[in-house]
Amino acid sequence: METELRHVGGQSLTLLRVGIQASVATTLTPPLIDLAQKMFNVEDITLHAGQSGNHEHLLRTKQADLAITSNPFLDMDGLERHHILTEKYLLVLPEAYNGPTESLEAIQTRLPLVRFGDTTNAGRQIAQHLRRLRFEPDKVIQADRSSMVTSCVSTGQGFSLLTPTLLIDGLVENMALRLQELPVSGLSRTLTVVARKEELQGLPAAVAELCKQRLAERITLHMGNIGVNSVELERSSSSVYS
Repeated sequence: METELRHVGGQSLTLLRVGIQASVATTLTPPLIDLAQKMFNVEDITLHAGQSGNHEHLLRTKQADLAITSNPFLDMDGLERHHILTEKYLLVLPEAYNGPTESLEAIQTRLPLVRFGDTTNAGRQIAQHLRRLRFEPDKVIQADRSSMVTSCVSTGQGFSLLTPTLLIDGLVENMALRLQELPVSGLSRTLTVVARKEELQGLPAAVAELCKQRLAERITLHMGNIGVNSVELERSSSSVYS
């Protein structure tokens, strides 16, 4: 998918302050800076990597103009939102694991669950979904960064539930991971560009398109079909919603 990205309005954006989901910050930072400088003549850029809770604080206190986040903040007024992707969670196991995989209950007889902590949006989402499934893990390791979760799994310390974008950094570092579809009903999350409405010209839409392209490239390169089949780039309705 290719879209022509151009500077709109002929005026420079003096300062751009961006919050980026920590799990995709390494992938998106260089092309985002390139886009902002070359296509929108942004002079100064400040980037904050973090979780969606950090992004909410930055947006509410006007310390960020735009966020690439897993929470669209639908309860906040005065924002424009541009869909990036929807992605399914996958079962993540140590590469050398040779035990059962037919159910989470069977896996936890061999390995503890490693997941995002309850202080994160992903952690709360996973915990809520597991409660709906009436799955109660015997042992849990919690962390607030995807690299911490994947490193634990790759060294055989547990199994996890992660989406393709949460796996990118670990696979770039050649962590020994095995990916499978979840043996339970679906769980997914979305990534969205959120910005203060009509303050950044065409930049938010351009950032969303850039994110789609770069994340799709990384997922295809490092995960192949299981990653590609777990990601939906298009919405059934307009990708812009307020």
